[in-house]
Amino acid sequence: MISSTFKQRFQDLANNIEQDFKLLKEFEDALRYETNPRVKAAYRHDIKQLRESAILYQQEYDELQEIITTDESVTNIQSLEIQLHQIDTKLDILLNGQDDVSENLYQMRQTLLNHYDDAEIAMIASIAEQLSQTQLTITQTFVDALEGNQLSEVQIQEMLAVLEKQIPSLPPSQAVVAEIIKATELDAKHKLKITLPIVPFIIDYEGELEIGSGFNVKLAWEHLVSKLRNK
Repeated sequence: MISSTFKQRFQDLANNIEQDFKLLKEFEDALRYETNPRVKAAYRHDIKQLRESAILYQQEYDELQEIITTDESVTNIQSLEIQLHQIDTKLDILLNGQDDVSENLYQMRQTLLNHYDDAEIAMIASIAEQLSQTQLTITQTFVDALEGNQLSEVQIQEMLAVLEKQIPSLPPSQAVVAEIIKATELDAKHKLKITLPIVPFIIDYEGELEIGSGFNVKLAWEHLVSKLRNK
């Protein structure tokens, strides 16, 4: 016969596993649409904590398994075993997926920073660290367009004039980069290339500009300038 203490311990474990299942589902739903790297990092921390609690549940499960004495408990304990295995599998998928995302973001940042010299990287690196995947992709596209001479001198000067008006409203770390606009020793094209990474902090274009085979640099650039002017 199973003691009341055992039954309570068994029920507590079942309840804890059920709660973690619900939390795991929330993580899966949230991460499916999240693009902000800082938020993703916070989720990753929470997922690791969930992994730690799953390990504790596994230890308790092993202890319960050793004291099974009736057929009735066998059915219940096997159900817990299945649930624990499902949690473990889903946690692996989420953690490995986050590793892939982190590696991809790192590679994208490095690709962007490769366009700058050491002194410029020292200014831009911390800003690039805060850009999401979408922001990095769009910034990279505009830098490529700039270096590929797809933007006219008029467009470049127009953007610099708009960005210069935004300097007073920027936090100090970004304002330092924006001040490059005033550097007399640099040409307009070079000034804009250094300043481009701060644009996502001035306006939010997540979801507005989709990079694809039909991406139109001219129209996207006009959209960007228009949004900046309206800030």
